[in-house]
Amino acid sequence: MKKSTLLFLGDSLTSYKDWSSFGPHHNAGIAGDTTDGLLYRLHYTLKKKPTTVILMIGINDLLQGVPLQQVKANYTQILDALGVIEELVILSNLPVISQPETVQINEDVIALNYFLKRTAKERGLTYIDLYRAFSNPNGGLHQQYTLDGVHLNSKGYELWEEVLHRELKIKQ
Repeated sequence: MKKSTLLFLGDSLTSYKDWSSFGPHHNAGIAGDTTDGLLYRLHYTLKKKPTTVILMIGINDLLQGVPLQQVKANYTQILDALGVIEELVILSNLPVISQPETVQINEDVIALNYFLKRTAKERGLTYIDLYRAFSNPNGGLHQQYTLDGVHLNSKGYELWEEVLHRELKIKQ
């Protein structure tokens, strides 16, 4: 994997992490971002001419009640636009904390991740399943990895980084 033109693309989960262990990179995560927001700003991202993009976006859409079909449609447009990227890595979305009011959100996360995995395979892209590492037996985010039920604490970011290093075969 080339690291000199690496770009991390996503929302606050991406934005709040120091990705320096991956070498030279640009963190293009924006707190609160959605698939619509990412589509709107994607042309700015492409101007940076990254050769590798690591992408995770969508949880804010689901938290805001955007229909799953719309999130999938937006993802399709995002992946079409990023088709010029030499290496595109799609990360699964993480669950949120298990509560009665988050059951549908976590079910939608599972459905979105299935869509992303299938789409990545069809397009010959790399898909990394973070969901399994972060979910508890109820399908929610493990309490030990979160600050507030959505955002990660330092232990959560350590796990995320560990999974990426292992899956992308990058030495720490």
